[in-house]
Amino acid sequence: MSWQGNVLNRVLRRTMKPMMFSSRPTRARMGISAWALEASATLMPVPAIKITPSRGLLRGEWLEALDTEQESRRVVLYLHGGAYIAGSARTHRPLTAELARSSGARVLALDYRQAPDHAWPAWLDDALGAYQQLIKAGSRPQDIVLAGDSAGGNLVLVTLLRLRELGLPMPAGAICLSPWTDLACGYQSHRLNASDEAMLKPDAIRKLGLHHIGKRDPKDPLISPAYADLSNLPPLMVHVGTKEILLDDSRAIRRNAKRAGVHLHYREWQDMPHVFPLFHRILPEGRKAISQMAVFIKDVTS
Repeated sequence: MSWQGNVLNRVLRRTMKPMMFSSRPTRARMGISAWALEASATLMPVPAIKITPSRGLLRGEWLEALDTEQESRRVVLYLHGGAYIAGSARTHRPLTAELARSSGARVLALDYRQAPDHAWPAWLDDALGAYQQLIKAGSRPQDIVLAGDSAGGNLVLVTLLRLRELGLPMPAGAICLSPWTDLACGYQSHRLNASDEAMLKPDAIRKLGLHHIGKRDPKDPLISPAYADLSNLPPLMVHVGTKEILLDDSRAIRRNAKRAGVHLHYREWQDMPHVFPLFHRILPEGRKAISQMAVFIKDVTS
């Protein structure tokens, strides 16, 4: 791990972790968490990029490199993290902007519906609707890559599973950063990495997950893709830090992809914090991960 990563972990444990979500998933506390994440968005610089607001089924924003002479055929549909209660296209702009710049793709950062105003499957319906709208607007499935982090990584995977269930064309590939794949939070890493985790509080994430599950089966693949058969999914890429409470969530996808014969680019990054590519401006590991993501996008859409 770089010295920058060591310093960042210490800073995050003392600043972000205490205010990242509450173990009491009330409407008021969800609102406070959402506000805190929005407020933190101003702390990270955003690369120079063309940003265009988007409405309707594609609610969010488009991000494109400034030096692009013509519109790229490649599209990344990005689904932000935030435990399905917080986060937005704005909070993840440092990451989505750099991804657009590095890959040369047009990135659509989707603002999907979230709790407490909405419940599952609202976010799944929004992601599925956005993907279908992209195709209706002229993008080819083989030119689209889904990408997301944390809860957004969950949403990437369940959207793929829903597309398969409906018999709809798959995108060219999908990228998951520190995906939350078991909303019941039953894996050992939630306990073993609790003190080393730099951003997330295990008890808060577990209670939010149970809130979202409600009375549904916690092992329903469209809720917790850790329990899914991944057969016939497109190539996947997963990045995760070794000290994250969600480490085993990623390892479950690695096991399931291997069992299903799905091509997977998988990497565990030593001691990196949750969704570390978001901090690429200060983390050399973050820049390397985004570079690998850009190569993956180009390869699967070529």
